[in-house]
Amino acid sequence: MTNSNPTSKPVVFRSIEIGTGVSVTLGEPLSAEAMGLMIQIGPQHFRVKPGAFGDAKQIDIFLGVGGAVQKMDFLYAAGTNYEEMVANFEGQMGPPTSQHGGVTEWKDDSTDFTLVNSASGIHSTLRDLAPTA
Repeated sequence: MTNSNPTSKPVVFRSIEIGTGVSVTLGEPLSAEAMGLMIQIGPQHFRVKPGAFGDAKQIDIFLGVGGAVQKMDFLYAAGTNYEEMVANFEGQMGPPTSQHGGVTEWKDDSTDFTLVNSASGIHSTLRDLAPTA
């Protein structure tokens, strides 16, 4: 099934809160407070410590040019309901810009959010599309 809605463009979120008052935002460097809630996995790759973010089992943060957050990958716990997640995100961002099979995407001029239901589980990616300096 393909669903495209060019008349109503969603506004995709660019920030998540990983601790009380501690946000991670696409296109911005990580704050010292955010770094304190993460472990470094590799160059430009960080993982939020377990329990810091309610809905996801695991969150990986990838930095790009100038140390700005370029991408966030989310892995959800087994038993998470994909249809409920789609409905929840529709409530936040409006109808998806595309939907086919187990892939639902919301995209605006600066951000892309893709939710995937696969054999290995449910995961999503939040990606910065804004031009880098």
